[in-house]
Amino acid sequence: MRRLLCCLLPLAVVAADPTAKLKLAFSEEFDGAALDTSKWTMEGNAQAAALKGGKLVLSLIDRPDGWQGTAISTRDKFTQAFGYFEASIRFNAIRGHHGAFLVRNKMTTEPPAASLLFECFGEDRLVPWARIADNKGLRELKPVKTDLTLRANQTFKSFNTYGFAWTEKAYGWYFNGKLVHKLDKPEVQEPMHVYLGNWVGDSERKNLVPGKLPDDVEVDWVKVWK
Repeated sequence: MRRLLCCLLPLAVVAADPTAKLKLAFSEEFDGAALDTSKWTMEGNAQAAALKGGKLVLSLIDRPDGWQGTAISTRDKFTQAFGYFEASIRFNAIRGHHGAFLVRNKMTTEPPAASLLFECFGEDRLVPWARIADNKGLRELKPVKTDLTLRANQTFKSFNTYGFAWTEKAYGWYFNGKLVHKLDKPEVQEPMHVYLGNWVGDSERKNLVPGKLPDDVEVDWVKVWK
């Protein structure tokens, strides 16, 4: 029996529910006629964000200065220190722009600041990472290796859950309920807000093929536990 318990322990750790013993503090199903401005702040062009079929759709729009994206956040509406932040997202398929789900306390130009991110650069190029700004400077902490495994086309053919677990001891990145990346000793203790975006970065703009658009980022729901 002791041997059996030892064999089962790692599986139990892997399967641990990050919401265990927590209570739901924030929930958004995007099932209204328009974005709920009591919950969300527009962080980009409002014309590129819409609710369709019970989902938030973040698009790209053609502007005189080139293709632009948009974002929304709970900045100034909902923030929380510690807990679990999760969203169900279908990310973009092609290169040339990137979808993003992150939590942050403020811009890294105002240290101390921290951003925990999932970014998808198309073609299943999904990156869990962190950006930290403090008295040591600005650090972009991108993992050399993670426990993230993907099926072909998984990030854009279907919805997946992306989550951040934040405790006093660590930051954890979750993909479909599985811990895939971790950073110890969080340095920022200020409450963070949720951010969802679809952007065209200057360095990736050359790879964007307008003929392959639309290539939206869709969000089914967002939930936060405390």
